[in-house]
Amino acid sequence: MKKSLVLTAIAATLAAPAAFAQSSVTIYGRLNVAAESQKIGDGDRNNVIQDYNSRIGFKGEEDLGGGMKGLFLIESGFDASTGKSGSAFWGRESWVGLATRFGTVKLGNMSASEAYYATADWIGMHNHDTGPTEDAFYSVVGAGSGTIAYGNLKNAVAYYTPVVAGFVGHAQVAEATAGSEDKIYSGAVNYDRGPLHLGLGYEQHGDDKQTVGRAVYELGAFTFGGYYGQVSGDSKHNIWRVSGMYTLGNNELHLNYGQAGKIDGVPDSGANQWTAQWNYNLSKRTKVYAFYSKLNNDDNAAYQAFADAGSQGLGQNFSSYGAGIRHNF
Repeated sequence: MKKSLVLTAIAATLAAPAAFAQSSVTIYGRLNVAAESQKIGDGDRNNVIQDYNSRIGFKGEEDLGGGMKGLFLIESGFDASTGKSGSAFWGRESWVGLATRFGTVKLGNMSASEAYYATADWIGMHNHDTGPTEDAFYSVVGAGSGTIAYGNLKNAVAYYTPVVAGFVGHAQVAEATAGSEDKIYSGAVNYDRGPLHLGLGYEQHGDDKQTVGRAVYELGAFTFGGYYGQVSGDSKHNIWRVSGMYTLGNNELHLNYGQAGKIDGVPDSGANQWTAQWNYNLSKRTKVYAFYSKLNNDDNAAYQAFADAGSQGLGQNFSSYGAGIRHNF
């Protein structure tokens, strides 16, 4: 009896590599940390080691035959300056999906809406729209608002169309956020053909809605991009942002400027933000960079530069300069 169990265990062990060989798993991630000097409002400058959304993840797929694939992705965010993980270990992203020739379906926790990835994420090209230089306006953190956010879509269902003539569509619906009974809806369309890249995104949470269009064009060593959006609901206003990049060898020179218009019925509620950055690519995976960024809330608007600033940064002017290192793996 014992010999039979031992032989069965050995057979199972030998068979395991054949089973695992049907699927592939990739480990990936990013560490992005800068030494910088930050100033919030009228406070003193604070010298910090600042993490820029470092993360580690695992993704995989299994060929099921007939053009079908099983998919999964789990991703954890952490602060590379302290080693601390996020509030939930797989809080950045965790989903399972099925890809067919008719499109892809995903179920789980999505890192952000596809409307965000189709628009604002493209325009924050200087540092992946992360950290203190990230877009302060797209998330609708305005006076009397804040209900639409490009953070995680939890308990979500997503559908992605096949690519047809350069077009691909996305649709998502997610469970209501805490304190709300309204589900979050997101839709996006992307078009890529040669040097031209277009995107259109729509988000809705109750009465709050946001529609944003994006265009990026590559012209030799230059890349130009911009988006324009309209926000309706409790804080009706417009947002827009433009960016440009010039490459010379391993060097990249970036400029990024955005504005949030005045909110209807709220005087002195506009704001602007700009960033200048130099990147030097040591390889395809590693770069060093230096930057200066400033958010102007002179009209007493309720925007903040980045989440780590907390309530003390809400509605305050913010500026930062420094240098950092980013490595992708």
